Amino acid sequence: MATGECLFDPQPGKYFSRDDDHVARIIELLGRIPPQIAFSWNKSTKFFSRPGALLRVSRLSPRSLHSILAERHHWTKHDVTPFTSFLLPALQYAPDRRATAAQCLQHAWLSAP
Repeated sequence: MATGECLFDPQPGKYFSRDDDHVARIIELLGRIPPQIAFSWNKSTKFFSRPGALLRVSRLSPRSLHSILAERHHWTKHDVTPFTSFLLPALQYAPDRRATAAQCLQHAWLSAP
């Protein structure tokens, strides 16, 4: 909603599904999914051959949320930094490390002018 685009906009390819691309795009932005989290998912063997290795997507293009906002959307560092400090904690893989809704509601970015 902040940019008018989906953060992850998966597309099927010749050798992979939209779901494969979705997982790949998440990994590109957030980094490798910890094996204990990846393999706790009941469909993990449809996507991973071993911890961190995708079955059908071989080339990943890691990128940061900061670079996406600055380069694609022309946000200034003044705008990027508070927003990424708000959003990235909510996207943590590990539930015990992920920001709760209550914590997100207390973030300074929501009350910024």
